[in-house]
Amino acid sequence: MLSIFRATLLAFTGLALVPVLARAQDQTSPVPSAAPATGIGTETRLPALVVSATRSERTLADQPMSVTVVPKEQILETPAQALDDVLRTTVGINLPLIASYQIHPTGNSFSMRGLGGIRGLVMLDGVPLNDPFFGYVQWSRVPMENIERVEVVRGASASIWGNYAMGGVVNIITRKPERTAFFVSGGGGSYGTYRADGAADVILSEAVKVRGNFNAWGTAGFDQIQPAYGPMFSPTSFNAQTGQFAAYFDPDPTLSANVRVNVFNENQVLRSPLLTNNQQYYDIAGNLVKKLGWGDLTVTAFHQQSRAVSNTTATPAGTAFGFGEYVQGIHNTPVWSTGASAQLSGRINDVVRLASVGVDFQQISGQDTTAILSQAGSQIRTDVGSGQQRFAGLFGQLDIFPVDSLEILLSARFQNFVNFDGYDGAPGGQGTVPDSAQNSFDPRVSVLWTPTSNLGLRAAAYTAFRAPNLDNLYRAFSTTSLVFLPNAQLTPERLKGVEGGFDLTFGPVTGQFTAFYQEVTNLITLRTLAPTELPAGFFFGTKNINAGKAIVQGIELQAGWQIMPGLKLDANYTTVSSKIVENQFDPASIGKQQAGIPTQQAAATLSWNDPRGWRAAARFRWIGQSWGDNANTLPLDSFTVFDVSAGYRFARGIEPFVEIQNLFNQYYIADNSGFAPPQQGTPFTVFAGLKVRF
Repeated sequence: MLSIFRATLLAFTGLALVPVLARAQDQTSPVPSAAPATGIGTETRLPALVVSATRSERTLADQPMSVTVVPKEQILETPAQALDDVLRTTVGINLPLIASYQIHPTGNSFSMRGLGGIRGLVMLDGVPLNDPFFGYVQWSRVPMENIERVEVVRGASASIWGNYAMGGVVNIITRKPERTAFFVSGGGGSYGTYRADGAADVILSEAVKVRGNFNAWGTAGFDQIQPAYGPMFSPTSFNAQTGQFAAYFDPDPTLSANVRVNVFNENQVLRSPLLTNNQQYYDIAGNLVKKLGWGDLTVTAFHQQSRAVSNTTATPAGTAFGFGEYVQGIHNTPVWSTGASAQLSGRINDVVRLASVGVDFQQISGQDTTAILSQAGSQIRTDVGSGQQRFAGLFGQLDIFPVDSLEILLSARFQNFVNFDGYDGAPGGQGTVPDSAQNSFDPRVSVLWTPTSNLGLRAAAYTAFRAPNLDNLYRAFSTTSLVFLPNAQLTPERLKGVEGGFDLTFGPVTGQFTAFYQEVTNLITLRTLAPTELPAGFFFGTKNINAGKAIVQGIELQAGWQIMPGLKLDANYTTVSSKIVENQFDPASIGKQQAGIPTQQAAATLSWNDPRGWRAAARFRWIGQSWGDNANTLPLDSFTVFDVSAGYRFARGIEPFVEIQNLFNQYYIADNSGFAPPQQGTPFTVFAGLKVRF
């Protein structure tokens, strides 16, 4: 089947490229480019702006890639408490089935196009949001009221953005103040859920604008684990506070700059009373754009530090599982990350409409110190894993239009990354680790041909990489009898892929089709340790390794219909085969669907916005079967969920609203990893409140 799919996709890509090359030689009848149809949660008929595909602000019509723009209206109308629940119906995004605030942050994996694990880059205004140490995404750091739009670029984007962009890029764009205004919102709902938001936009002058906001929310949680597993388990509760201040400067028409400061704090009680997590993030980021007449100079810089303290628990000797626990480990994880980038870009002529070159840099330092405790509470030992990473990249791109109807985007990156000051203090660890360095060269070519104003044909080929993070390299995790070891000798994963597709626009109807094929080698996974390899006192263990090869291929279908003014229907369907095809250490996983990747899923949203102030939305999502492990022994059955929301905005800016998740109370298992009892997904949940703008 793999060879058949590959041949089909290569043939499709070839068919797309043949007329492209033919058209390049015929410049007698140029045709204006058509804006790609982007399906669910995407464009209105206005020319949406996108920066993520090329690191330069351009209209959606100028992107020879599979791109979705999720506007602020959809974000605020979707029944969701965090951004990950908004993005669940966006094609190409792979998230855990359980909400981000219902699991430990390290469980918040993010990938795109069926790659699984942490193989997708998420940014906030062009600054990485992936945790520097673990790679996961803490979605609650981003207040949804601050978001202008979310840009989703599918397909490997390492040639522009570097590490983690193996499957694609999500860039969260925050809004800028347009006038002096104030906003407050509050509400409550099922399971003790509450939320309070406040924001102020102040125009100090034509050249200086500021915005500040504060957000607090939490929930007492629901019973994720069935009572049959024991009385010890309790609802997962959560509370978080986010504060942000941003200032925008426009001293003259050729210069603009901004600076943003964020503070985030969260507390979680996860499944049982002693299994807790506390985390803080502090970050500052700035951006400067200078217009030079022939082009733009863009400079970005950021610094982030975070600290997490997490408890792990174990069952006391002589106690049945689920009937008691004690704190077995206390993880203390401080992390620092500093980075910057600079890019020169401009238009050369009518043929070369974008030429850019840039450099970027990021340095990460982190340490995980774990106090291992006995059942009596005395400390047995201390496990330490620490190290630093440095990433430096040089990238460039050319956007070429041989004719108006043909766009060829060429991009490439040279990346150097260094691991240094490493220490592996796990049980049986090697102690001080020698420094290591790796390089990667990743090109991409993307083509868009628009033979008519209603049709666009796309094709692309690319390579990408993902470097092992500090967690993979140096951090161990253990329980009383189990140990999961890092591996300081890991090397980067490598991807090569092709895709082809088309975009259609016929009046109020839009559509998009994309087929893709990707090969990942040097796959970072784990192997089971033999009894002779286990550190003393442990009965089972694993170690991170580079092993084998995965083939990921799929089809994405999207459609949108503007039924009438204010009433819009969006729908999509995805099928993905994501399988490990080579793994000498785990033959049971060969030919099986990778953990956490459904083979099929579909979604539809019907939204209505009435000029008189009414709004309503109904969202349907169907998730096909997936698995909690690569050997496909821990099933996650298919399920269907309906969400609805409604609100009415009065003339004075007062808007009462109501949101319902899982309207028909569909019971489904959202997590079945094998390391804990199966966990239920979000049940029927009502949240209502009031928004006031003045």
